Amino acid sequence: MMQLNWQNWWFSIFTKLLALFFIMILPVYAMAIHSNESGSHLVSNEISSSLQAQMSFYHNSLNKEIDRMMQLQRQYVVDDDLLNLSVIGEGLPDYDRSLMMRQLQLKLNLIKSSGIYATVAKAYIPSLQRIISTEDLTSPLPSEQIEQLKNERELFTNGTPLYYRDGKLFIREFYPTKAVSPERDPVFVLETEISVNELQNFLRQISSFKKSGSALVSEAWRISSDESNEAMTPIIELVRSHVAKQVEKGRWIENVRVNNQNYITAYEYSPDSKTTLLVFVPESDILGPLEKYKKFIFLMSIVTIVLIVLVSYWIYQVIHKPLSKMVRAFRSMESGNLNLVLHHKSRDEFNYLYRQFNRMADRLRTLIYEVYEKQLQKQQAELNQLQSQIKPHFLYNSLYLLYRITKDEDYENSLRLTKYLGDYFRYITKKAGEDVQLSEEWHHVRMYMEIQNVRFSNRLKVSIAELPEDIHNLLVPRLIMQPLVENAYNYGLEHTLANGELTITVETGEKILKILIEDNGIGMSEEDMMIWNHRFTNPTGNIDVSGMMNVNRRLQLKFGDESGIQVRPRSGGGLCVILTICSEKEEGKSC
Repeated sequence: MMQLNWQNWWFSIFTKLLALFFIMILPVYAMAIHSNESGSHLVSNEISSSLQAQMSFYHNSLNKEIDRMMQLQRQYVVDDDLLNLSVIGEGLPDYDRSLMMRQLQLKLNLIKSSGIYATVAKAYIPSLQRIISTEDLTSPLPSEQIEQLKNERELFTNGTPLYYRDGKLFIREFYPTKAVSPERDPVFVLETEISVNELQNFLRQISSFKKSGSALVSEAWRISSDESNEAMTPIIELVRSHVAKQVEKGRWIENVRVNNQNYITAYEYSPDSKTTLLVFVPESDILGPLEKYKKFIFLMSIVTIVLIVLVSYWIYQVIHKPLSKMVRAFRSMESGNLNLVLHHKSRDEFNYLYRQFNRMADRLRTLIYEVYEKQLQKQQAELNQLQSQIKPHFLYNSLYLLYRITKDEDYENSLRLTKYLGDYFRYITKKAGEDVQLSEEWHHVRMYMEIQNVRFSNRLKVSIAELPEDIHNLLVPRLIMQPLVENAYNYGLEHTLANGELTITVETGEKILKILIEDNGIGMSEEDMMIWNHRFTNPTGNIDVSGMMNVNRRLQLKFGDESGIQVRPRSGGGLCVILTICSEKEEGKSC
């Protein structure tokens, strides 16, 4: 942790920020105190009149919106599609009935879109036991819900168009109504759900003061802007009792005292919807010197804007600019550029951070170089050790074969074998770790197969494909093919008396090269193939001395983990060994 002495403390960012905050807060605080002390008293009548006018405007807007939805809903009471579905819907063909339902749904969508508070419009049709709504073309209407609708029709005899149940508010139209046909069950019911959330948002617009509130109230229910307001319930009960005494349409404004606080309360009753809209505001929220306070607010706003501009520029110079410089340096370091040196003129915390950053970058350069060198040395040592294991592998069998054909006085094959062996050992005794062109490795395998042909005489038929010219110069580790071909002779074809086959083919692609070594020998069990493939893809930390694991490891060291060996059954019997080389690994690409 950085330790700042007293001299550096005066130049720290914290000191500068602290001084700036004091400079910014003190004039604002002084102006606020002067504003409160020089204010005038509240003109209560003007505030009350404004509150009542505002409440009346919102109430009229709400009533007009509800009335418009009611009128539109009543227009569809005599709609032909609705009447036909309700009366003769059961006898209609399925197509006609579905078409009428779709047309009715479109009309319900008009009801829904007609009002800003409408969320869902529905038509209950008891004869079809179906519900057609804007959300779903048709859904079942259970018999118990039909009985519930019949019972709820009784509530509409008092003339109110609104119905509240389970936290939802509805506008309903029964056909026929209870007043028209008291004994007849409803043929259909039109219903528009009014969004309670939208009404609450509407009420919050009325009660714009901090501790104020508003509510839409009837005899049986209420919707308020904020139920957590402790004054809401007492004021609503007082308003209900007042409205019960004067049920005619009217507007009232009163001063109500609740919980030792005075509230200016304005409310208006609507006999059409039998609802009361009320709004209350604490007197403490609207007290204050209005005119002078506005002037001071304007002055404070100008001062604040100027201070914000100055603070923003200062913070940019002191904090944001050096911080951005450091962020850019870190991003450049992430991309691999470690040759970075940062400088900072001021004697604050950024000066310390920049110096530590420079030290860190220098240390990283040193560590990366050391690790890179050690990794190269380790990889080269491992590659040399792996490659050295394969050199004496062929010597014993070849000398024994030369001895046998010489003993049999087969001088022609003896001369051929001696020539092949000379070329063979000259190739494998090159400097360890030295890569060769694939064309040289390919020629070496041809020569090795000629040696084996001498050994197996006419028992085997061997073939090796021509190597495509575009991959002749591909550099590969030496002796990556011979151990695989040697395994085919020693384990697959050793006991083959006749008709043995060994083929080597090559498959090239845009990113990979595959060499296939196939024989029709005894092959390998499925369990053994699974074990070998698992070893190839999940090599252990110890170096395996087997030829196949040797080749697999050398290929992965040279070309990456996506290269290596895989075994699979040969079509027609035998074994196929696939040698895969990812030729783009050295370019940083993926196969």
